[in-house]
Amino acid sequence: MVARVTLLARAGVLGLLLAGRAAPGTPEGAEPAAIVRLSPVRGHVMATLDLSSLFGPGRQREFGNGLTNLVEIYTAVLPAAATAPVTIHGRLLEILFDVWEETYAVTVKDPEHPSGWRVVLPSFSSLRSFLSDQGDVDLGSLEALPDAFTVEVRVEVNPISKEQLQRTREYIAAAAGVRSNGSRSVLGAVASFLLREPDAGTDVHVLRSPLFTRSGVAAR
Repeated sequence: MVARVTLLARAGVLGLLLAGRAAPGTPEGAEPAAIVRLSPVRGHVMATLDLSSLFGPGRQREFGNGLTNLVEIYTAVLPAAATAPVTIHGRLLEILFDVWEETYAVTVKDPEHPSGWRVVLPSFSSLRSFLSDQGDVDLGSLEALPDAFTVEVRVEVNPISKEQLQRTREYIAAAAGVRSNGSRSVLGAVASFLLREPDAGTDVHVLRSPLFTRSGVAAR
């Protein structure tokens, strides 16, 4: 299970993320509904993301090429009556296949571990399971969530833009408190990237969950 990571920013910055997008019920260019499980844990809402539809058997050749492959995952909570998220969560995974040992080394970078933590997986099957089950995603305080909301997940495999990748790393460092100065400008820069519609030929997927209610989550 992937370690918990939370990126919470002020609504003013987060408003940049989805400003101008389609309304929550009809996200332009969105893919089928995300599979998200929510659970209340010590006053917070923890999410588990099922991303198995994005990491099928066809990924083996791509992730087994001996080069470093990257996966960026952003998760946002959007109120039902608005397009600006109230929380955002970010995670960066670096995958390297060892052609001699035939194992997969995965480094996970997040605000809790800005330098990354590493796990070695013995097979592609175990890598698929690791990538597909993104758990312990902290969506913030239960009481701070909207009465009704959806969860949007944006996954990008091997981002083409080196600038975007650098912004993601700066974003994680800022959220972790490693870089306190200019954190708002870093968040805004990353948000501007996320605003863009995926370019043709890029491996970007935007998934949105069905509607949740705060009372329904609290009752679980």
